[in-house]
Formats: sequence, C-alpha cells, structure tokens
Amino acid sequence: MPARYDVIIVGAGITGLASAYHLQKNSPDKRMVVVDRFGAVAQGNTGRSNSMFRNTFSSSDNQVLADSSVDFYLHLQEELKVDVGLQKIGYLWLMNEAQLRRSEPYLEKMRSNGVETVLYERPALRRMLPGMVTEFGASEDARMMGLPDVDGAVFGPKCGRLDPEKLAGFYADGFAKAGGKFAFNSEVSALMIGPTKRLGIEGEPHVWQETRIEGVALSDGEPLLADTVVLAGGAWLNELLEPVGVDGHVKAKKRQLFSVYAKGQDMEGLLRSREFNSIGLAPMVILPKAGVHFKPVSEEGCFWVGCEDEINRQFVNIPDHDLEKYQAEAEYYQRDVLPILSAYFPMFRDAGVKAMWAGLYAYNTLDNLPFVFRNHSLIVAGGDSGSGIMKGDSLGRVVASVYREEKEATLYGGAKYKVSKIGFERRDVEPEAWVI
Repeated sequence: MPARYDVIIVGAGITGLASAYHLQKNSPDKRMVVVDRFGAVAQGNTGRSNSMFRNTFSSSDNQVLADSSVDFYLHLQEELKVDVGLQKIGYLWLMNEAQLRRSEPYLEKMRSNGVETVLYERPALRRMLPGMVTEFGASEDARMMGLPDVDGAVFGPKCGRLDPEKLAGFYADGFAKAGGKFAFNSEVSALMIGPTKRLGIEGEPHVWQETRIEGVALSDGEPLLADTVVLAGGAWLNELLEPVGVDGHVKAKKRQLFSVYAKGQDMEGLLRSREFNSIGLAPMVILPKAGVHFKPVSEEGCFWVGCEDEINRQFVNIPDHDLEKYQAEAEYYQRDVLPILSAYFPMFRDAGVKAMWAGLYAYNTLDNLPFVFRNHSLIVAGGDSGSGIMKGDSLGRVVASVYREEKEATLYGGAKYKVSKIGFERRDVEPEAWVI
C-alpha cells in the first residue's frame, strides 16, 4: 500500500525546507514528508549558491519579503544563538555618476520603506578601499572594455552572507521535531493525477471528471499519496509541471563562482577592510561593469568572485539531474571576469584560483520576483531568481498561509503580506530592476 500523508513537500533546499518548517509548525496535527533525490538537505543549488542576503531592492515586494527574512535570520543568530553562519558585512555597489543618478528613485523608495542605505563619494572610497582604481584616464584597455570610472557607491549595511547548510539544518531540525518526516534518496519522477471523486471505472480520470494532484511517483519505490503536494523543486520545476499541463514560469541559467586566494599584503588588506562593518571584513563589492562582484570568505583566506552574465548564457528549461554536468569554466574567469576585476582592483591580477564551481539560478523571467501559486491540490513555490536564501523564510510563511487558504501571510516581525500578490491569477507586484 502506498504511504499517505496530508502534505508532501518536494525539494529539500531553502524554499522547500522553510515551507515544510512553517507548514508543520502551523499545522502540527498534519502528517508531512519532505522528499528529495539527494541524501541530505541543501545538496542541490542551495549548497552551490553564493550564500548572500540583502534587503536592497527596487521592488517594494522584494524589499518586504527579503527584509522580513533577514530579520528572522538575525533573530536566530543574535537572540536565539542559533549559528547560521551569518555575517552582516554589507553590500557595496560601485557606480559612476550616470548609474548613481539612475539609482536615485530606487534609493528614495528604499528609504521611504525603511531600508537603510549609505552613499559614499570617491574620496572616501579611496581611503576605505586602498588600492582600488577609480579613474582610468586614457587607459586603452579600460576604453576598449567600456569600464566606467567610480564616482561613488551605495552601501547596504543590513546585507551580508550566511551558511546555507546551517540555515537548512535549522529548518530541517525544526520540521523533524514538530513531527515531520524525510524521504531522502527518493527521486520524484512524476506528479500523479487522479479524479477528485473516484468512481471505480476504467480509464479514470476522464475529461468530464474534476482532477487533482493526488501524490508523487518515485523512480524507485512505491508512490506517495497526499491531500496536498507542495512543489519547491527550484530549477527542476518544469520537469514535473509540464507533463501535467501546468506552467512553471521558470527557466534556469548556469552561474559560476571562483574562489581566489587572498595572499599578499594588498589582498589581505582588502580582505580585512575595517571601515564598513563591525566584523572587520570587506563588504560584498559589486563593480560598475557586467555584474562582476566579490565577497570575503575569511575562514578560507580567500575571496569568492562571480559575474552575472546575461548575454550568451543560455536558458535551460529542464536541467540535468547531475549538477556536475554544469562545470565552472577557467577560461571564462581568465578571459572575461579577471580583466574587469583586475582593472578596478589590480591586486587580483596575479592571485591564484583555489577552486571553482557552478550551479543554477531558477529565474522567473516575467519580473524577477518569486512566486507561490495554488493549482487545486498543488502548491508551487519558486522563481526566486537567485535570491531564494534571502527571501526563503518569507516564502515559507506564504506557502503555509496558501495551504491554510488565508488571504494574508504574517511575516516575521508582524508585517501582513497578501499572498495573491505573488501568485499568478491576481499577480500584483513591482518588477525588480536592481538585479545583480
């Protein structure tokens, strides 16, 4: 006999685990199970992410979803003493004059919504980040690459990094303590469709019958049945949704990270820049060109470097299950990323690459905001567009409210958020423009 649950949650990344945690916490009498093809939590793209969080967005929706989640993570670490590896190092966007002008409406909206930002001018940046090049003058290489000068910067102090596996562990432990179960090494091969009311006749469900998702089929083992299936499969949503005729509203893109040694006086000095935060580390720095960015990882004595390249980076509708198929490209770092990075920060020019890896962003190509929508007995959460960690707690609370058929979710801190805003039937969100 197939096992039956009240709720099946597919996916043990941050979105799936936060959903499971809040679902079980708010419905302790329900039998729930998290199903994942890996052998432990956070083994997919969650474990390959840059592990950053911010509340600095142009969209008011993103602001409230992220800010509430960040407050919850700070509550865990600072008040409950739950170690989630959180470091509030801040985000620093380096910009030229034109970029600063274009950012003014976004910054004003952030200020009006209580999101703190700080503006720095060029002289202060030169002092705070010694060794940074802010003016290129007649540099032929800079002109060829179209590199803007650095005229100022926007700093988000309530931003930083955390450990995704530790955060996932918190949600998983809380879910299990509340009575939730896990089914690891269990690959969901399909969503099972059945009639809302079984008549016991051949060929059910027929076109004239109302249907529902009644469970999940597994590649190896008996199917699992449930009254509700929550699908939080990240980049792999389409694989399960398209065969049952539901639009997943998501596409994946490969993203790469490069761990670079912070050796030598200049690199170590940059790593331990002391004027941006109380930790005494450099912030996450976003350069004015091509989305190139780096962050300090002091425990490894290195920087993690990335680039949010859009052109020539193909979308993947249904990714391969084996993430090792998506390899980081050493030539891409040397040919495309390093020339920009070393132009602004020459100390990176001869720094060696310690490690490199790749993962997948699950983009909602409509407006770069996450979604949570219901389709009868199916609830789908995803499209976080690379910001699942920073909005994960809020999305988990929205999923729990959708399950209980509530019109509003109560986010951490007490803010009310209308769940229909990030659905698709009555979607009402501000598209995100401040994309890294």
